[in-house]
Amino acid sequence: MNIKLNCPVCGYQEIEGKTCPNCDTDLFLIRTLQELAPIEKTPLQKNISNFNLLVALLILMIGICLGISGSFLIINNQHYGNILFPSSTAVNSPEKLTNNLNVNIYIVKQGDNLGLIAEKVCRQASAWKLIAKANPHLENRRNYFLSVGEKLTIPSCQEKSQ
Repeated sequence: MNIKLNCPVCGYQEIEGKTCPNCDTDLFLIRTLQELAPIEKTPLQKNISNFNLLVALLILMIGICLGISGSFLIINNQHYGNILFPSSTAVNSPEKLTNNLNVNIYIVKQGDNLGLIAEKVCRQASAWKLIAKANPHLENRRNYFLSVGEKLTIPSCQEKSQ
């Protein structure tokens, strides 16, 4: 089998020998690779390759699904898990709370404000007024500023906010 090559260095065309007559570039390796017959896979080898590809894709899809579901679990636990701490010794003032049967204590975390706490606990940000009303010590603070670690009394969310 005699294949004619083009020189990759100078561009001389249709070279039949092992070196380029124009620039003396050695073309032996290029000629050897060109003359190799392509190795064809048997049908069984093709099926095994396809099977391996399908298994790899299946494992990848399972991993993605597990990652997504795990992320949702973590996100849900961050927003709604361990938020309320039932209080049997909570100091409630009866004149401020009309229904203190379902009163809990919330410990303020970094980045919390009354709207976010109301959203976490009551699932409506407008309930912040109830929390402010239940915590009279917040009234004298500018914009109801909260300190990390501060304990807030959380009233029942069924009360109507005004």
